[in-house]
Amino acid sequence: MHAKRIMWTAALLSAGLALASCGGDFENAAPGESETSTLTAEANSPIYDRARAYAAANPKRDGGSWAGWCGSLMFRFGQLPDSSARDTAYLAYKASTIVSTNPSTALTGAFHWWDIGTAGHVGADLNGGGTAVFMASNHLSASWGTAIGINSVSGYTSASGARYLGWSMDYAGGRIAGGGAPPGGGGGSLPRTTTEDDGIPGPIYYKRIQTVGQRDFGYTGPIDGVTGPNTEKIRVRITARELNSRGGPRTSAQEDGIPGSIYWTRVQTVGRSFGYTGPIDGIPGPNTYKAEHRIAGYAVNRAF
Repeated sequence: MHAKRIMWTAALLSAGLALASCGGDFENAAPGESETSTLTAEANSPIYDRARAYAAANPKRDGGSWAGWCGSLMFRFGQLPDSSARDTAYLAYKASTIVSTNPSTALTGAFHWWDIGTAGHVGADLNGGGTAVFMASNHLSASWGTAIGINSVSGYTSASGARYLGWSMDYAGGRIAGGGAPPGGGGGSLPRTTTEDDGIPGPIYYKRIQTVGQRDFGYTGPIDGVTGPNTEKIRVRITARELNSRGGPRTSAQEDGIPGSIYWTRVQTVGRSFGYTGPIDGIPGPNTYKAEHRIAGYAVNRAF
């Protein structure tokens, strides 16, 4: 692919017209067919819907093909700050923070990167998990315009011969608004929760709790990563099961989700292995709650 340089003028940047090229897309490539994706509306994220609307409004890039302008598409669609603009996708990759080289763990709004040609390639993950990656390319599984559409990470890699470099949540420091949700609903596709390490709960932690709760404890609420009374009860039951698996006295919170003095004493005792240094008195406080979250995080990280 022939590299195209960014026109570094303030007027272009402020207008969102920064140009970023990508590599390897012109040789032995045929335009993708019209969309035949089996993705259902229920499975699609808000970012997917935004990308679909963007492609409908911009099926061509300034009247021409999008082929070769993968970075430009990310910049424009993602409404990234001027500071994120780079000459090529590869230079943007070098200025980004790679989270993992496993595409199945990618969150919505993640950027997937490839080494191809002299300029590299990049696409935005619309649903998480690397299955629907929005890109400017002729190597598409679903075409939404002139060299604009989606492919999976594996599909693009196979079709282009590019070397996959991993995914990041940032594009040279810029991020897609609304990104960061785990791949939709499935337990095995959820990334590990860092709550096990720091005791700080977040959406991935609660999604894992809800997923385990649905499977093991009759939870019927949404898998949305937002806690509430039902999710909290499931969280206590999961924690209690982990505590009971480590010896006695046994806490009945595994059955009813209601923490009591035995539960909290066990949290504090088991919590010694998770950095808790307070008294073993069955009275919860900030340090006990932190240990509780770390124990629950440990449990749900190993539940699937």
